[in-house]
Amino acid sequence: MIDIDVEKVADILRAVAATEVMPRFKNLADGEVREKNPGDFVTIADEASEKALSAALMAYLPGSIVVGEEAVSKDETVLERFKSENPIWVIDPIDGTYNFAHGRSHFGILVALVQNGVTQYGWVYDAPQERMAIAIKGKGATINGKPAQVRQSAQTPAEMTGMGGGGQAWHFESINGHIKGLINVRSSLHDFLSLAAGDADFVVHINKVTPWDHSATVLLAQEAGGYVRLAHENIPFAPDMLRHCMLIAAPDEARWKMLEDVLYPRLVKAA
Repeated sequence: MIDIDVEKVADILRAVAATEVMPRFKNLADGEVREKNPGDFVTIADEASEKALSAALMAYLPGSIVVGEEAVSKDETVLERFKSENPIWVIDPIDGTYNFAHGRSHFGILVALVQNGVTQYGWVYDAPQERMAIAIKGKGATINGKPAQVRQSAQTPAEMTGMGGGGQAWHFESINGHIKGLINVRSSLHDFLSLAAGDADFVVHINKVTPWDHSATVLLAQEAGGYVRLAHENIPFAPDMLRHCMLIAAPDEARWKMLEDVLYPRLVKAA
């Protein structure tokens, strides 16, 4: 495992948020927001954040390379970098771009460090609230320096409140009455941060998994004690995955299976 000063990397995220992201929040000019695909937004802040993060992280760890969301959107061959033996920074320069572009505060920065197909470190930064979650493989996770731990109180899906991603509120209507509730904030970062902070019982993402949305967040969930797998396939997420599927994170394997039985057959058509 690469020896990383996790606080120095956290400071890089904070600095980029302070210089490239937060000054543009609620301050975007005409022409500084566009759609890459229908409903998939990018802003000048995303591009500036990814550029600054890439330069600073590669300077911090010489020999490392970057897979960034915006770089991949322009050139999918960037994904070939996952075949490298070099350490790879996986960057989501603004997770929750839709919220950012519409003046909503559910957004932040996601960074993971991957080597040989394994996510070793993850940083999950809620920039508006200045909450920094750090996960280290095999060594646990913290949120603003305090241990992160998934909550264990709810025993069945009917008692569980979850975070839903990959769709809009109507996509999840078929599970009403089968779970206690579901919150949809359009941010992978906030979905998994809520789970790791003990503010939600599970996460379900119904549409797809991506390296930038899930490398850091899945490690955070796992290191906070959660169990994360692709639904129906029951296989772990890998940081080079970019594919359509359903992902469920739960407090443990038994409750993951209960949730899969409820969620998958009802949400698979919406995915």
